[in-house]
Amino acid sequence: MPMFTLLSEPTAYRPCTQNMLEDVEFRNYWLGHFVEHFELMATLALQVYGPSAAANIAAARRDLAAEMTALAAQPDRYGELDLQMLGVVRQNCLSRNHIADPFLLTKQRENTAMLALYPRVVAEIDGYTDAAQALRVLVEGAFAGNIFDLGATATTKLYAHESPDFFKVRASLDGKRPWLVDQLDSFSHRLVHGPPFHKALIFVDNAGSDFILGMMPLARFLAQRDTHVCILANESASLNDMTILETRELLPRLAQLDPILQTLLKTGRITAESSGGTTPLIDLRHVSDACNHQAADADLLIFEGMGRALESNFNASFKVDTVKLCMIKEEIIAQRHHGKVFDVVFRYDPS
Repeated sequence: MPMFTLLSEPTAYRPCTQNMLEDVEFRNYWLGHFVEHFELMATLALQVYGPSAAANIAAARRDLAAEMTALAAQPDRYGELDLQMLGVVRQNCLSRNHIADPFLLTKQRENTAMLALYPRVVAEIDGYTDAAQALRVLVEGAFAGNIFDLGATATTKLYAHESPDFFKVRASLDGKRPWLVDQLDSFSHRLVHGPPFHKALIFVDNAGSDFILGMMPLARFLAQRDTHVCILANESASLNDMTILETRELLPRLAQLDPILQTLLKTGRITAESSGGTTPLIDLRHVSDACNHQAADADLLIFEGMGRALESNFNASFKVDTVKLCMIKEEIIAQRHHGKVFDVVFRYDPS
């Protein structure tokens, strides 16, 4: 797959901020995390695929443990080592044991539950006459939705079997500025007082409250301001992230609840494509042709979620205006950014 065309320094680009070949503490933390976290994946996979898949699930568990042990002994066995590479290794362990999507039922459960709340969220946004105030509430909603992350330690045990309380989490953010990284005011001024962005590419993250209550209202808001919005989702399943297939199936269900969204979809103001991604992070050295086609006339990028916005691409620079936003749900990531778990990040880099 090709490199993302909007990188401003493609030859210098590296997807991750932490190099595990040099950072031993970071490497040991994540090698242990991947083994421990796989126990949840095994439990959920058994629910999805049933007892007949037990042998395959056990084999995948053994493969993953062996890979992590081998990487502890020889960290450079794949040439480079970072979180993106660990994600690829885990996906390969699942794929070769025919476990396509351990989180399938969990995503379906959460998408169904959050659909019922979507009309309340967009009705509230439509009630604001001040665009800057609406944007702030939308961003707080994006943070609140992003708490549904089943790859992070702080949230996996909380939400593997029950839904987060979106409105309670969002309310907890109200009045708590400045955030850990807080450049919302600069972006708000550009959005409200500058010319409309022509096209925004939104690299989305998790299913459930993240996509339905967080990112879709934000995409809708931008599209209503004369911006063509292209939602970019993973090509294939990874943790509880949205895939492009799930995105395309879910958009018509949302449109049935929202005449405004229905019009935006029918007129092509909101579209969806595959980013080409296969892990919770995104390596922009390898994106889909469709992603680059959409990037040809884009002037705004939004990377959402801890994996895409912080663990990878936080320091990457682009040819167009870029927003990186997420909630931090992993202790070591919070420490490396001089914050704490559940801090939030909104970074805005003008072109």
